[in-house]
Amino acid sequence: MPTELQAIYDQIMQAVCSEDIFGLNEGNVEEQLTLIKQKYHRLSRVAHPDHYANNANDFEMAGEAFARLSQFYEKAQEKIKAGTYGKKLKENETQESDFVIQTRKHEYHLKTTLAQGDLCTVYGGDCVGSDDFAGQVAVKLVESSEDNFLMQNEVRVLRMFQTEPSKQSKHLPVFLDQFKTSDDRLGTVLRKIDGYDLHCIRDKYINGVPTKHVAWIFERLLSVLGFAHSKGIIHCNIDPSHIMIRPQDHNLWLIDWSYSAVNSEATQDGFKVVNEDYSGPEVKERALPIPSSDLYSVGKCMIYLLGGNVKDNSMPRVVEDKFQRFIRFFVMKSRFQRAQDAWEMYEELAKLRTELWGKKEFLEFKL
Repeated sequence: MPTELQAIYDQIMQAVCSEDIFGLNEGNVEEQLTLIKQKYHRLSRVAHPDHYANNANDFEMAGEAFARLSQFYEKAQEKIKAGTYGKKLKENETQESDFVIQTRKHEYHLKTTLAQGDLCTVYGGDCVGSDDFAGQVAVKLVESSEDNFLMQNEVRVLRMFQTEPSKQSKHLPVFLDQFKTSDDRLGTVLRKIDGYDLHCIRDKYINGVPTKHVAWIFERLLSVLGFAHSKGIIHCNIDPSHIMIRPQDHNLWLIDWSYSAVNSEATQDGFKVVNEDYSGPEVKERALPIPSSDLYSVGKCMIYLLGGNVKDNSMPRVVEDKFQRFIRFFVMKSRFQRAQDAWEMYEELAKLRTELWGKKEFLEFKL
């Protein structure tokens, strides 16, 4: 069952302004300040990381939630004292924008192009009326209305994730809003991720990322896949561009769920794309997606990150033999002979890390 911490984490991460957290309060300045202080203390009793010192995952989640909650609290106090609390001031209207998106929920000013792909363009911008630290968004807009079903597929999956708060929420994109353009193209509004994809990280480590760092990236990736697979969702398109890392606190996100399959055995929901370097042989064979299909792609990504060759699965000699053998179990050609269960592999990797390097310790990851 989801915990109260997990539910509060999701609420805080999906908020774009302090009003989303503390609500609209009537009364004079002192009365409003008292009300938000009470709400802040009620939330902080659950979200404070000191309560989770003996649970590493909850401690990380609480730390992020409490830090952002504190920011919202400070911002709410500032706005109440300035008489602007509850008023959606369009502070960024004077700033240059490429274009503006208006939905029933919010108005978004898009200013930069973050990425360009075959399916869609991703724009960066701000949500009008948001607090400065919480309003940055990434907006995905399909190039052709013929691909609307893929955009809608990702929204469906992200909503499935959000219906049940989880410790893995911090590893998933945060869905905020969606819209349709005048030429019938679908767009999705997500919280902007302050991280780097594996291509960017690999470019910084020309000879490959050190094994100890690859190990924690591997572990977090297995964790989020274990959660997704438990809900019957197979990503189906994992590659280095869809894995993002925030170096300072080691957070990881698995993004772009447009091509994912849901309950494939019952629905016959199949693969929608082939990635030559990262897709298992079963993709071309048009077999139904199963968890091992994602695990194959994960293994290939780890080989790439280590500085290896994804064509022949070779890895640098500096990579420990046991770690190499563990990864090769993921990239066996037969989807039934390779690694099958993300949670089981998560546990095995934890044991292997202890065997190779002893007790876990936080290692600074420099880019």
